[in-house]
Amino acid sequence: MLSILIPVYNFDVTELVENLNSQAKQAKIDFELIVIDDASEERYKIRNRIISNIPNVKYFEEEENLGRSRIRNKLADLSSYQCLLFTDCDSKVQNDDYIQKYLKYCKNDVVVCGGRTYMSSKPDNHKYYLRWVHGVRREQFSPEVRTLEPNKSFMTNNFLISKPIFNQVRFDESITNYGHEDTLFGFELKKKNIIIEHIDNPLIHIGLETNEEFIKKTREGIENLKQIMRQNHNEKVFIRDITLLNYFKFFQKIGLNRIFKFLFKKSEKRLYNYLVNNKPDLLFFDLYKLGYLCSIN
Repeated sequence: MLSILIPVYNFDVTELVENLNSQAKQAKIDFELIVIDDASEERYKIRNRIISNIPNVKYFEEEENLGRSRIRNKLADLSSYQCLLFTDCDSKVQNDDYIQKYLKYCKNDVVVCGGRTYMSSKPDNHKYYLRWVHGVRREQFSPEVRTLEPNKSFMTNNFLISKPIFNQVRFDESITNYGHEDTLFGFELKKKNIIIEHIDNPLIHIGLETNEEFIKKTREGIENLKQIMRQNHNEKVFIRDITLLNYFKFFQKIGLNRIFKFLFKKSEKRLYNYLVNNKPDLLFFDLYKLGYLCSIN
């Protein structure tokens, strides 16, 4: 009935696997739980190998890093059931009925997103503040808000999809670095007139990166975004769904992108240090992202 699929990279996934396995057993359904380690550091692999002893759990390790798209496609290919539940490894189950809430959707060809939440209290260490505040203000939305733009709101951390629909789209394996593979996946579903349903069934994102790590991943994501935009021939529908691209195209249209690129190059180091060493307003982070996009175009 249900294949629970978890890609793992440099994270202890034992608690998540034990919780999901326990809930699936309590639901008295046929299920499997497949975990693939995507070439993590040895200390994480040593810890996570414990889960291979749990019934219904299949654990694999990759010798070379496949990346976020290829690893998810491989998980789907290894699955035995027609209903696929993808969860990110740096997640924590919030509710005892998490699996149960998804089961009623397994009878149909659907895509269902449960959402994402963050811890309500700010991190004690300011080095994790940027990732936390971005998550709370830009990713933590109710299903009612997400439903307003259902495909734009797609995230890979917590979603259910039928295998026939997954095989129509799949993740684009040309995207090898971090970021926006979920944006493209949601857009491809939209092109096929497959509307994502949003429900209140979130997982807590507990894997906060440091400010430096988050900025580095953001830059990788922007580079991916540039690649996706080029592959889609600057398709207006795709650009319209991405706020950053909307601003970039507006600046380009009125001839300000070169000026903004020049200003960004002059102030990049100061802006970076501010984002890394303080508790910044997201406006400055948005300016950094726009400046970086202009600088690589």
